[in-house]
Amino acid sequence: MFKRLTVLLIIFLLHAGTIQAQTFTYPCSIVLHPVRDIPNARGAALITKVKKPYTDLPMSPVRERQSVGIYADWMPLPSSFGEYDRYEGFAQIPGEISWRFKMYPVKEDAPSWFGGTPWAGKFDEISLELPANTQVQVRLSDSKTQRLGPAVLQNTLSGCRS
Repeated sequence: MFKRLTVLLIIFLLHAGTIQAQTFTYPCSIVLHPVRDIPNARGAALITKVKKPYTDLPMSPVRERQSVGIYADWMPLPSSFGEYDRYEGFAQIPGEISWRFKMYPVKEDAPSWFGGTPWAGKFDEISLELPANTQVQVRLSDSKTQRLGPAVLQNTLSGCRS
């Protein structure tokens, strides 16, 4: 019985490590789904590698970074959830590191009379390789207190598609 449990534990740990270490090709994208029922609200995240120069000089060496860009549409006013006045993008490798970045409302020539506003933002200074268990979220935020609120949209990179 002990041998059987040990074998099952080893198989589980190997499988869990495979899921976390799973790689994908760049660029790729995921759909961000609502955490709770919010009519029409959805988002998309583009994950890509970018080459950024160290300086603004023409012959500057470059460094490669990962970029997370988020577009979220049909978003209700942040204040409809409480003491919040904006959305922020948030990416994290659970238990290791996270990044947060401002999102901005997108000005539309003809806003929808149904309501909802598109928001967009990106962060392109990630030096780590992002594993498949990386979480990408659109979260509520209070710009005055810098308090980060709960996720409104989210997904992991496990389904990242080229």
